Amino acid sequence: MQQNDIDRFFRPINPGMEIPDSDYVRTDICVAMAEALARNTNHSLYIIDYNRKNFLYVSSNPLFLCGRTPEEVQQKGYASYFEVVSPDELKRLMEINETGFRFYYTQPAEKRLNLSIEYDFHICTSESHRHLIHHKLTPILLNAKGDIWLALCSVSLSPRKDIGEVILTDCTCADRYVYSFEGRRWRKQPELILSDREKEILQLSVKGLSNAEIGETLFIDANTVKFHKKKLFEKLHAENITEAVGIAAQMRLI
Repeated sequence: MQQNDIDRFFRPINPGMEIPDSDYVRTDICVAMAEALARNTNHSLYIIDYNRKNFLYVSSNPLFLCGRTPEEVQQKGYASYFEVVSPDELKRLMEINETGFRFYYTQPAEKRLNLSIEYDFHICTSESHRHLIHHKLTPILLNAKGDIWLALCSVSLSPRKDIGEVILTDCTCADRYVYSFEGRRWRKQPELILSDREKEILQLSVKGLSNAEIGETLFIDANTVKFHKKKLFEKLHAENITEAVGIAAQMRLI
């Protein structure tokens, strides 16, 4: 592994942000909030510092650590990826990073904090075991020119069986883009419209109701509920109802 390999995770971000050390007092509250969030979630969390090209914070959740301490992962930064991710998937991650940031720079500065990118990849937790994880990145702080200074990353077990799509979303609207590795471009997805029945099923699912209970509430058969859920999964690119509810809520569809 060479330094040039690690530097690829920071392209095409402005390499000369030169944020003064005095500005780092602003990061204390970011770390404190990340620590609080880590205590309140099952996800692994870490903060990337694109100015210093390292990890500002790594939570103690063992999922992302692969047997190492948070301090070890924080010290190694992106170098830790080369120890737990296969070469093929590392190449894919570097492409995702680069194309994601190129898209980011096409957006007006005032919109950039609203963007999030998410994707799946495998990490090796031991010599014989690896997990498919879901990784989501969103900016925390920008510099005066609109470059990402800090970004929060959340890591959770992926509900999928295989690597899924790379998705970029705008949290202020329903805009959703999917990356094509073949064409090396982003495709804007058609606007998603949920029927009133689909919204009802999602809202009742939030309450933890079973298919039979949802059917009784809506005066429809449980098999009809299953049919609507299948259509919801297709529309939202979700693997299960929990993921479908999360995607719909994030896109402000319910």
